[in-house]
Amino acid sequence: MLKPVALRKIYLIGLKGAQAQALGLWQKMGVIHIAPLPVQALGLSGGQPLADYAKVSQQLVRIRAILSQLEKTEVKSAPIPGDLLETAKSVQIDAELLSLKEDEERLSKQADEWSSAEKQLRRLSNFEIDFGALPTNLHYQLVVLGDKEKETSAALSHLKRTLKHSEILTAPDGLDPKSTIALLAFPPSQNIASALADGTEKLEWPKLGGSPAQALLRAQGELASIREGLKSISRRRHDLSLEYYPLCARLEEALSISSDLARVSSSMGESSGCFFASGWVHPDKLPHLEHETRQMFGRKVVIKRAHMSADHPDPAQPTLLDNPPVAAPAQFLVEFLSIPRANEIDPTLITFFTIPLLYGMIVGDAGYALISLALALFLRSKSAKGGLLYNISGLWILGAIPCFIFGVLFDEYFGYGHAHLLGTTLYTAVVHRVENVQLLLLLTIITGWIHVALGFALGAVNEWSHSKKHAIAKLAWLPIQLGGTLAVSFYLLHAVSPDVGMAGAALMVIGMGILGWAEGPLGLVEVPGLASNIMSYARIAAVGVAGVILAEAINSMVSPNPNLLSTPMGILTFIIIAIIYVLMHVINTFIAMFEGVIHGARLNVVEFFGKFFRGGGMPFKPLEEKRRLSA
Repeated sequence: MLKPVALRKIYLIGLKGAQAQALGLWQKMGVIHIAPLPVQALGLSGGQPLADYAKVSQQLVRIRAILSQLEKTEVKSAPIPGDLLETAKSVQIDAELLSLKEDEERLSKQADEWSSAEKQLRRLSNFEIDFGALPTNLHYQLVVLGDKEKETSAALSHLKRTLKHSEILTAPDGLDPKSTIALLAFPPSQNIASALADGTEKLEWPKLGGSPAQALLRAQGELASIREGLKSISRRRHDLSLEYYPLCARLEEALSISSDLARVSSSMGESSGCFFASGWVHPDKLPHLEHETRQMFGRKVVIKRAHMSADHPDPAQPTLLDNPPVAAPAQFLVEFLSIPRANEIDPTLITFFTIPLLYGMIVGDAGYALISLALALFLRSKSAKGGLLYNISGLWILGAIPCFIFGVLFDEYFGYGHAHLLGTTLYTAVVHRVENVQLLLLLTIITGWIHVALGFALGAVNEWSHSKKHAIAKLAWLPIQLGGTLAVSFYLLHAVSPDVGMAGAALMVIGMGILGWAEGPLGLVEVPGLASNIMSYARIAAVGVAGVILAEAINSMVSPNPNLLSTPMGILTFIIIAIIYVLMHVINTFIAMFEGVIHGARLNVVEFFGKFFRGGGMPFKPLEEKRRLSA
């Protein structure tokens, strides 16, 4: 399972009269990935869509447009009554839905206009004058004086001093009694711009005649009538949805299947009387496919197995990954990055172990492992199946196991040691992440060393089938890595004997010589980057130590004190502090979860995948019927 499924290539040949029926059979079986055929190289003409493709496409577009205008209702699986195209044509509600949409848009626009007018008239409702009966020889302006008594008084005094031969009428704002609105009446020759302070709010003149209260009643009547019209449209659309949505949903599914079937024939080749196609099928499904095709068509349609060379795999082969269901979150991450090629190693099962392992080393607290498991299960239950958060939650669930194990090894339980919680010492921590930082760094770098070396070994396996020279170049990195480590251990750290250090330096030079022969001088440019790749794993220690320090800080600052339980007020205080304490640990766990999965995934994708993974594969997508509604 470290490589994708070895699919079998087949050729499909048959009489043109049987093409549509053959495609229908293969679609029902759902096992063949139809591949484009190089028709020109084979002396064939390009395939054409099946005869009813245009009709199916036309009805599919129409039904989808109808569905977009209907409300979603419950749809139960049921067969399409009668002929598919004729049933689709019988759904004649396009014009009515279009009319309802146009009426709804028109009424919604009017509702917005009348709502705005109603709001304006509410503000002016305290003016007990007929705006339509005001003298026409004067100009008028409505302004807001302010929402504070002193500001209003000062603004009004300023207007009276500034505006000559003018009248000013004031009234409280109908929507905000603290605010005052002024009606200014002035001769055409009067310039009021200088009398108004900067930023003074000006109100539009009401469009309806009569007093604002009378106009408000008319506006409310118009608005009520419009809203009733909108409700009527909504009721009619609801009735149409109850009647037609289930049928249209089934029609959309069935027409989509027919459209895919009609279109796939365009990727085939054809001669005057025959059709030709190539495809890929799972080897376990091939005998059944051959049997069913032979049973239905005899010699009218035949399946020929293509010769496949293990040394020269077909670059057009699609990729079918075959991993156990428990590894689905890791496979999602691999596919999210890039589909593996059909002839390269599938890293799913490797990342299934390495991402949770690195996650566990980063979080490394048995108590946080339990909280993270609970949070992950909750998020997974609330996420759409197959989505990003759903699969990340799956990685968190997988990571909770090594997280708990490392928590026990590190002796960390919500930032405490087990002796603090139990009152007795049962064992000694393998490493205390705060007190033994150097040892922790060494362990994480060793982890990175092994991880990177594994990547080079897998890279050699990937390259061996199509380029022995490139495979040797991948293997050359192993003596470079080992020799460089030994040389650094002696010349910089003095941790090994001189003989070992010099042997390491010689081994590194040999590896660089092989790499230079296989990849050329440009390959040697990447040698200095090897050290940074391995040192990147030190982030495991850095992020982990930061989490420990934060957990210990929470314990020291807000840990509940049992001595508070002696009084009623103390009990209340204890409960409040306990809630805060738990919340802070949950938040710290949530932060650790994100950091753990992000850094664990980064080390796998950047440092590890880069050594062997190329990607760029094409997913295996068989022609199939996916019926849920139109059974």
